[in-house]
Amino acid sequence: MNKKEEDLQRKMIEFQFLENNLKMLQEKAEANNDRLEELQKTKAAIEELKNTKPNKALIPLGSGNFVYGTIDNCNEIIVGIGSDIAVKKKKEDAIALLDRRSKEVEDILKDLIRQISAFVLQLERVQQYIEKLQA
Repeated sequence: MNKKEEDLQRKMIEFQFLENNLKMLQEKAEANNDRLEELQKTKAAIEELKNTKPNKALIPLGSGNFVYGTIDNCNEIIVGIGSDIAVKKKKEDAIALLDRRSKEVEDILKDLIRQISAFVLQLERVQQYIEKLQA
């Protein structure tokens, strides 16, 4: 194998490596985007509780199934804090916690987008080099 063929093979491997890493970063970004969307929906639901008086409500069980229940207290929220631990928080404190978590996820997304952009640029450079070697 001559030098040009070896160089081409190395660049093809580098391209595949970059492409795989880019895909992984895109999947992470998508998962974080889903997480951010979930946090925003949860915040909206908690804020909507301001308009809810103790009354009957549909409580989701999952998979589109619900039961009727009664909301006795709209001012306190049970908030998961990790490791299967939950604490009672005032509605405003729960919203503040959701805002902090949303900010953290947004920061992660910004970093992932920056990394994705860098990988795309590297992929373009390697692809141009490969095309030049193949010509």
